[in-house]
Amino acid sequence: MGNFEGKVALVTGAAHGIGKGIAEKFAAAGANTVIVDYNPETGTKTAEEITNKYVKSLFVQADVSDPAALTEAREKVFKEFGRIDFLVLNAGVAFANKVNDISFEEWNKTLSINLTGLFNTVKAFYNDFLDNQGSRSALSGTGGGVSYPASKAGGEGLIRGLAKELGPKGVNVNAIAPRLIDTGEMMRVNYPTKESLDAVINKIPVRRFGTIEDVANLAIFLADPANSYIQGQTILMDGGRTIA
Repeated sequence: MGNFEGKVALVTGAAHGIGKGIAEKFAAAGANTVIVDYNPETGTKTAEEITNKYVKSLFVQADVSDPAALTEAREKVFKEFGRIDFLVLNAGVAFANKVNDISFEEWNKTLSINLTGLFNTVKAFYNDFLDNQGSRSALSGTGGGVSYPASKAGGEGLIRGLAKELGPKGVNVNAIAPRLIDTGEMMRVNYPTKESLDAVINKIPVRRFGTIEDVANLAIFLADPANSYIQGQTILMDGGRTIA
């Protein structure tokens, strides 16, 4: 694991779950963190916990689908820390609906957060990437119905385009695609009985669900300059499920 003392990592959707785990992992490696989330209660609590346990963490309330909110977030980051080194674009929503069931409102909300939200965040910090070479952005996400994979396919395209555009500037851009990650209550909703959990685990070659720490470890790995030859990749984390 790299030493990120003096660096600043911003994580969207970081008030809980995978985003929180990634922020904590960066903080444990010495980086100041910025918790960007729409929920002020859980976001503030997460930033306070990280500050008390590790180093300074700043909470910024923002809806990633709003470009002005991300511009304001950037101003707050630079007022507090004066720099940005890593972006982890984790914010996302999912509706487990098929085409005939999903509403236009749900479709538009999914795209505005999962796809446009990525662009808005990158756009707000784009010139800072150029000024501070070596910054990295990573994308993570989980499950969902028809609108979710559509938004994530667009997100992967954006990541590849950014990797090609920013690679010559010394900026690494990669994506994380986690599947079957045990984030707590949501896993119990999808698989409410022991039998349903066991049935899924038996289809995973490593015979376990992924953990939030698994995803966070990969995010840190991709952020480490020692691994900078990895570029424009979407790395699937599924315990081998797709090959089973």
